[in-house]
Amino acid sequence: MELSDRKRAILQAIIEDYISTAEPVGSRNIAKNHDLGLSAATIRNEMADLEEMGYLDKPHTSAGRIPSEMGYRFYVDSLMHRYSLTMDEISSLQRSMDRKYNQLENVISEISDIISKVTNYPAIVELPAAQKSRLRNVRMMLIEKGSVLIVVVTDAGVVRNRHINVSDNIDYEVIDSISEFLSTQLTGLAADDFTAARLMLIYEAMAQYGEFLKVVIEFVLECLGNSENRVYIGGASNILNNPEFENIDRAREFLSFIDRRENVSNMLRLSGEGVDESISIKIGSETGVEAMRDTSLVVASYSVGDKLHGKIGIIGPKRMDYARVVSSLELINGKLSEILGRMLYGEDRKDDKNGF
Repeated sequence: MELSDRKRAILQAIIEDYISTAEPVGSRNIAKNHDLGLSAATIRNEMADLEEMGYLDKPHTSAGRIPSEMGYRFYVDSLMHRYSLTMDEISSLQRSMDRKYNQLENVISEISDIISKVTNYPAIVELPAAQKSRLRNVRMMLIEKGSVLIVVVTDAGVVRNRHINVSDNIDYEVIDSISEFLSTQLTGLAADDFTAARLMLIYEAMAQYGEFLKVVIEFVLECLGNSENRVYIGGASNILNNPEFENIDRAREFLSFIDRRENVSNMLRLSGEGVDESISIKIGSETGVEAMRDTSLVVASYSVGDKLHGKIGIIGPKRMDYARVVSSLELINGKLSEILGRMLYGEDRKDDKNGF
């Protein structure tokens, strides 16, 4: 059934008041605080209709109403106005993100914390992954005794490096030999090509360096997007600032769920499409996760270049300020793409031209 303009205006007023106060909304408050030109009695009748239609719920302990999941969904899809960030909000966010980053993991970890501080909700940032990315090159260099630099290049143009500690019996000659061997064995492979049989042959060929090879291959797989720990969570405890999570059992259930990265990664993967091509909003049970039944998930998809893709997510109570969260994510999304583009395709490409 199509909602009349009057019902739409009343529903919007209730949801926006509830988002602000976390208190059930009554007809008198709407009549007093919103210029709808309607009496409290008329608003009360319309609220009863909205409840019967499934857009509102009535808590047992209050005469007011709160939005149902159906009500939130209608609001997000049809009633929500675009929120314009203030110049102070924009400047603060840009200052936080305008810094020099040296490691991809540091970017993702720190930005997840920044997003959480800006929105006051838990934030999730996923490392960018390429669609069927293939290994272009892997090289190792002994920086000093006991320290090796691994450099991985993919066909998406990503260049990543990591320092690892090794035993003292691994010298320059050994590193060169292993580097040449792995480059021959792995170049051109995608993550799916790293089968158990192939890895067994590699480990058997250089059994005496098995632990070192394992570390190198795990890093290569991470660069190809096959790592289980590709998501970073910032400000998980921020959810406790909301009255919906004053119940200790409910809070513990949520924190236990979000503490496991595979849970969060799976949830992001299933987030799908939503308000437009890049934003998805899942409300309560729409997440498909029992531990998330009292929360909503807003996810933005970002891209770096033509092949690299990732997601940014914000988790909040079902009454989160959706308009502000969406606007914040849009700004963060563009800035993150800029930072990662500079890191992965900018200065780091100089190394690529030198043979890495």
